[in-house]
Amino acid sequence: MSGNSWRKTALVMSVLAVCGMCGCENRSSGDEDRTDYIYGDSIEEDHGGGPLGIRLGVPDGCDLTFDTGHSKLSEISLVDDDIQVANVDRAYTVSFDRMRMDTSRIQDMVESVFDKDQGIYCRDDGDENMTKEEIQKEIDLIEVYRQQALEEGQQDVAEIYESDIAETKNRMKEAPDSYTPVREYTTNKIYIGQHDGEQYSLWISGDDTADASGRVSIVYEPAGDQEQKYLADLEDAVMTETAGQNYFGGDIEDQENKCGIDENTAEHEAQAFLDRMGISGMAKCGSQAVVRSWLDSGFEIIKAEKNGYMFEFGIQIGGVDTAYIDPTGVDNLKNKNGYVMYEGDRISVCVDDSGVFNVRATLSTDTDSFVREKVDLLSWEDMVNKADESIVEYYEKYPTAYSEVRFNNVEFMYVPCIQDGEKLVYIPAWVLTQSENNDISEEHGAYDNIVQLVYINAVDGSCVDIIETAKCLETWYGTDPETGAGTKTISK
Repeated sequence: MSGNSWRKTALVMSVLAVCGMCGCENRSSGDEDRTDYIYGDSIEEDHGGGPLGIRLGVPDGCDLTFDTGHSKLSEISLVDDDIQVANVDRAYTVSFDRMRMDTSRIQDMVESVFDKDQGIYCRDDGDENMTKEEIQKEIDLIEVYRQQALEEGQQDVAEIYESDIAETKNRMKEAPDSYTPVREYTTNKIYIGQHDGEQYSLWISGDDTADASGRVSIVYEPAGDQEQKYLADLEDAVMTETAGQNYFGGDIEDQENKCGIDENTAEHEAQAFLDRMGISGMAKCGSQAVVRSWLDSGFEIIKAEKNGYMFEFGIQIGGVDTAYIDPTGVDNLKNKNGYVMYEGDRISVCVDDSGVFNVRATLSTDTDSFVREKVDLLSWEDMVNKADESIVEYYEKYPTAYSEVRFNNVEFMYVPCIQDGEKLVYIPAWVLTQSENNDISEEHGAYDNIVQLVYINAVDGSCVDIIETAKCLETWYGTDPETGAGTKTISK
């Protein structure tokens, strides 16, 4: 992967970390025309006896200590002075299917974002399938880095770049001259086409077989000379990057947004784009300004400006967020056989005066498959009593290296679980997390690093087995414990 590529990949992960934990906004009753789109199911109008939090006796805050049993922990506690419960009146269990991407769905997505009469082209995913023009741009950028190293007297670094250039030129010998006109629509391809006179790419990755269900990633971004137009504005710049304002912290806060459209208009454009792609069941989680930065050959930012808006979307069920949590820092959710990766569905959409110019999506859930049933929940007091037993049982089954567990946040959300051994269901749950600050999050304003995570079923007070659920959701990665085969996704 080129220096440019890995930097952009790292930036994407940072942006996702910045935005991933925001809570989805509840829509106003005036948005009746979007009810089906937002929730994947229409909402009943009667209020069922008042807000759920009041009916369950949920306090504003709590300071609890749980039994440690035979877990070898000296303390399991929960202290939270701001318990989060959405203003809803009922709860459900919701059965669902995994996202399924067949050739027809992929074709509809691709043709919805490109002008068909201008031609649609494609290439296989991977740097080895780049065209000669793409590789030449990579060579040109490496040469800028080489010259910078020479100017700074770093001869050894310059020689490394020179070796990279030679290796990249060898790749060019076998590279195709141009993209191939699309003949069939499958995952793991990069599609290229025109929209309003500008060239964009749409990368759709997922399972190797187009008819399989599972986790799908989508990236839509500029693929023409858009960056060169921006670079022409600043002599010393060699590349540009875009990220949400939160990535930059307070340094950019007071700057005026140069985008010519207001945030409300931009949001409607983002929603319309997702509609055209056939992506439904998503609610806006939050928004922030988009910041474009210009970087010199030493990757130092020499200019940054607000220009556009970034919108985050996630799944809601009846006005309550589904969990979107990064569990990779939770030690008892990994063992010698594997670890749990991101769970959930998330989309970021960037809009400026030219319209939607960047989309990044992770999709796991087919919201059209939702079948919901209303359920009664334990009161807060009864849930706490049940949790006193279930949490210690959970830590006895999945020990942690920590000597103490001190949860510092609890929130009412929907989480996935397995019922009857194979049925996928979203259930209402109390999500307990212990978070610790880290340097990256403090620098860029991201959410804290989660080091402990427990899902308590709000219906019966049991703990959800996150690892077994992850295996069925194909979000468990590692060595297959039965075959000993290499790194792969394990599914039942």
